[in-house]
Amino acid sequence: MSGMQFYFSNSFDFEKIDGVHLLQDHVGTYYSKAWDDFGYIVTFQVYFVKGGNRESLGRTKVLVNGYTDSSSYFSTSSVRVGNSIRITALLDHKRVVSLASDIDYYRRIHALIPHKAEDYLRQICDGSYNLHAYGEFSNWEGFELSLFRDRLAKAILKKGYQIALGSYEAQEKFSFELEGLPDSFDSVEFNFDNARQLGRTNINLLIGRNGAGKSHVLRHLIDLVAGVKKHAESWPFFHKVVVVAYSPFESFKTEAELSNALANQVNTARANDNNGEGELTAKEEQERRRRLVNEYVYIGFRDPEGKFSLVWPKESSARALHRIVKYDAENEWVKASRFELLFDTLSHSIDFDAVRVFKKEKSSPDSAIILNRATNTERLKLAEEQDFDYAAGIEFLKEGNVISLSSGQTIYSYLLPNLVAEVDEESLLILDEPELYLHPAMEIGLLDMLKQLLAATRSNAIIATHSTILAREVERSAISVLRKVDGRTEVSKPSFETFGQTVEVIMGLAFDDYQARKPYEDSIDKAVAGCASPKEALEKLGPKVGDEALAYLSGKVISDGDDVEPQIQRRPE
Repeated sequence: MSGMQFYFSNSFDFEKIDGVHLLQDHVGTYYSKAWDDFGYIVTFQVYFVKGGNRESLGRTKVLVNGYTDSSSYFSTSSVRVGNSIRITALLDHKRVVSLASDIDYYRRIHALIPHKAEDYLRQICDGSYNLHAYGEFSNWEGFELSLFRDRLAKAILKKGYQIALGSYEAQEKFSFELEGLPDSFDSVEFNFDNARQLGRTNINLLIGRNGAGKSHVLRHLIDLVAGVKKHAESWPFFHKVVVVAYSPFESFKTEAELSNALANQVNTARANDNNGEGELTAKEEQERRRRLVNEYVYIGFRDPEGKFSLVWPKESSARALHRIVKYDAENEWVKASRFELLFDTLSHSIDFDAVRVFKKEKSSPDSAIILNRATNTERLKLAEEQDFDYAAGIEFLKEGNVISLSSGQTIYSYLLPNLVAEVDEESLLILDEPELYLHPAMEIGLLDMLKQLLAATRSNAIIATHSTILAREVERSAISVLRKVDGRTEVSKPSFETFGQTVEVIMGLAFDDYQARKPYEDSIDKAVAGCASPKEALEKLGPKVGDEALAYLSGKVISDGDDVEPQIQRRPE
């Protein structure tokens, strides 16, 4: 026999059998049965074994034409090796197609078996490898419902093979227009240019006053990218959508809400085809469905059930830290450590030298796990820990003592671990007013971390904001200014370059600050009225006001005076 050997296994007792082992997704978990994906049982864990070493390649879906349960097809093989069934001969691309739900599956193939990647994809009948046969396997029953239901699958079908071979290059420059907004909105165009010589354009901003429609644009965008709503335009493919909103008033979809919206869409389509079986309502199936929506992540104050919670962000940040150290342990071929990126970014705004997390048995001597930037051993210990007390959150230490965090630092400690944990290769990160609770220095630290994270993962971000500090770091073609005019939301690009511009000029553009009446102007008007002459007004009031107020005062007294030509000097800094 040539090539690798493939096996269907029901347990992890296969370390002595070299080859590729497929296990149904529930094996080794607390689930009692395999995941039923709208009537099709097709999800498998994949492990590569050589010389007693076992490496996880992730998960993939394997559909067999004419079968609703692929494991029953594999069980038709009579070739048994130990407790496994050899299925190499059954993997025929005319009858079998596979496609992963996660792009990381293909990255793992390239990292762990680079010289066998092409043979592996060929033998497992991967859809991206056999893209030329799409017209055939796409018509098999179950393909649209189980393998190709999510919009993410289209990106994987086109890019998976190239990523596994290491030949894929992300699109550096692209634009797309947001369609389907209400008639009361102008169109919104997003422009990205990661090859820009002076500052990557991997961040787009929506900026404007409250009520201009920024959050509405974001919600509509999320529904389009995640597949809840359909769009006609050919958009770039994003492998993952990460939504961040730490406002008590936001209304973005959680993973559960998105999953239910997608399930309703699928069930409606099936009912229209007279094949509907009704919505899945069993608790385990609903829970599993939420876990399998891995191309969309919500980060904010609402828990997985969609309920607002001040406690959940603390638990969520601890879960994120655990995922970060697991990621570093499982992806040693990646040069950049996500834990070190997180540690360094947090250090800009929190004066700490270590973090502490807890196992559930806090009474035991080794219940606390303390991590600093240099301790790989402790990180490996945490990566392997299963009985972890997420509800205890993360504690920040300085010379062994717990640090008390401000409200802004607390939000920072919730936000950053989740961002670092969730942003994958070619993600779209959507943030709604991330500057809430943050002072300007923390805004700069957040933006610096975002740029590093986006560059490292070849990802892009769209941010709705009031922050002129963020706008100062983004070029004009990547900024959309929203204004509410006579009940309509008008959208325009800045008329000047915003990259490196002063915050005062940007504020005047975005919030019409030049035209807005300021309270200090009323105070100056009253004070000038009490002066006998323009000269007295300047001499008496000039030393008591700032430069902008001084300019207003000067214009005021000049207009009130006859032949007054005051000499105004700018104060030294």
